[in-house]
Amino acid sequence: MSAIARLVPHSPTAWMGKPIPERRWLIPGMLIRGTVTMLNGDGGVGKSLLAQQLATAMATANPFLGLAPHADPVPSLAIFCEDDLEELHFRQAHINAHYRCTMDDLSAMSILSRVGEENGLMVFDRRTDEGEETPFYRQLEHTIRDTGAELIIIDTVADTFLGNENVRSQARQFINALRRLAKINDGGVILCAHPSLTGLASGSGLSGSTAWHNTARGRLYLTKPSSAADEDEDTDARTLKLMKNNYGPLGERLKLVWRDHVFVREDAVRSGGMVERIELDNAVLAGLRKLVVDGALVPADANVRNGLPTRLRALPSGRHWSFQAVAAAQDRLLAAGRIVRVELGSPSKRRLYIRPKDMTLPGEVHIGNAGA
Repeated sequence: MSAIARLVPHSPTAWMGKPIPERRWLIPGMLIRGTVTMLNGDGGVGKSLLAQQLATAMATANPFLGLAPHADPVPSLAIFCEDDLEELHFRQAHINAHYRCTMDDLSAMSILSRVGEENGLMVFDRRTDEGEETPFYRQLEHTIRDTGAELIIIDTVADTFLGNENVRSQARQFINALRRLAKINDGGVILCAHPSLTGLASGSGLSGSTAWHNTARGRLYLTKPSSAADEDEDTDARTLKLMKNNYGPLGERLKLVWRDHVFVREDAVRSGGMVERIELDNAVLAGLRKLVVDGALVPADANVRNGLPTRLRALPSGRHWSFQAVAAAQDRLLAAGRIVRVELGSPSKRRLYIRPKDMTLPGEVHIGNAGA
């Protein structure tokens, strides 16, 4: 009889004096790194479009549905099993128009159209329910490493899961296999799925075993508002519900509207540009943060040659902004205290620079935002 290997528990005393780990988000409050988030939605509701829109926002460091963007472009790989390249091209052109970017700006984004291909990622033994990764899974592993993809979109469960969705162990094995893909580049997987008739009727958006919901660390549900009982009523309205989030609050809802072949926030349509200004402010703040992290000193005067508007407009994600729009965003962020002015240099040659409120420049003298 072979010896039984001993378990080695971890003592919490080893954490004494060590810094508390921070949550590592792709999108704060919505998508966390190193795990799987499900995106449920009925056929035709627009989850594939929303996923492609997300990949574009991350690849260009643009806000997604008004949510603050990542400071840097996030490489993505989107696998679409139900849409051919012609449809994806059509969508991408309209998404680009929304984000005011070009195809040349999407070097961080990769797309695979798998219509008509064998797309199973895991097969299961009928007697033991034990799963095994397929050759396509192995191909995907290599592609993720080659592209450096951090955001991985898999559309859909129906095309890639070859087991019985009602068997708990199979669902857990499949989600855990996708989690291994997420960890390759410390990224995250978005897994698109159709709800069952029961999931539609209950409003949960689920299909099959509850292990899908329990094993994924987050779950989103894109649906039509419950008030739109008549199929001809409010067909452009959608609601994106946060059904599960192991690392943040639950129950948040984003009211969306389909406009010009993309989804936008309903409040952006009503406010006549207020949300666009919020998105711009978030993007400008993220751009300033990246410049400071990279060691740049950004003058407080927006009008000088190396000021914030000029620097941000030189980036692919910022070329569609006007100089005046970025300068106005800088003024708003200063007035709100999200950006502060500091002095650097010797007492006789001090100059004013700006930085995000929660950062510090070496040797600075903080003077606040008087005169903002």
